[in-house]
Amino acid sequence: MTCRTCLQKKSYTVEEVTALVADQLALEPILAEKSTVSARLAICSNCPSLSADHTCARCGCFVAFRASLPDKRCPDPDGNRWQQV
Repeated sequence: MTCRTCLQKKSYTVEEVTALVADQLALEPILAEKSTVSARLAICSNCPSLSADHTCARCGCFVAFRASLPDKRCPDPDGNRWQQV
């Protein structure tokens, strides 16, 4: 996977992604409800833009991070897939 912002090729293990997301979420003052995060991740798991089981090919972020932020929306240009959540 190529990082959209730095154009470096980097593959992450599930453990690395989990640790990176946890580190970043620790800095966030407000997080989405666990039920909201779970529903969003379920939607992402069926999205054709999900890359390597953890990265959104539309925006380049780890879906677990984006799904955990209450004010974020799905970046799909065809429409917010999280709208019903």
